[in-house]
Amino acid sequence: MASRLFAFAASLALLSLLIPSAYGKPASFTVMKGSNNIFFSVDIKYDGEITAVSLMQTDSPFASGHGWQPLTHNFGTVWNYDPKEPTLPPFSIQITDKQGSKLVAKDVIPPNWKIDAVYHGNLA
Repeated sequence: MASRLFAFAASLALLSLLIPSAYGKPASFTVMKGSNNIFFSVDIKYDGEITAVSLMQTDSPFASGHGWQPLTHNFGTVWNYDPKEPTLPPFSIQITDKQGSKLVAKDVIPPNWKIDAVYHGNLA
């Protein structure tokens, strides 16, 4: 019985290594000083090279029909969003990696976000 349990656990461990995208890739998002409802700056930590970042507002009446909005690369791992209208979180963040894959952390920035707060999500 113990050997079957061990074999099952080993199989699950191997499967999780072979299919990492089942749970997404971990990332952290730090809201930078200066962010407010008309300017948003985020420091993204992700184990990979990011070539583009976009943001989608989930609940904003201004966001209808806008879909993913591009952020501009500021410096290092910091990206800025400077929209023409006020924003209304939660925000989903989409990154494009070096291979061109688009990965999304859905609603990773909550409605009550705070400056310097770090939010964790999985990019899938």
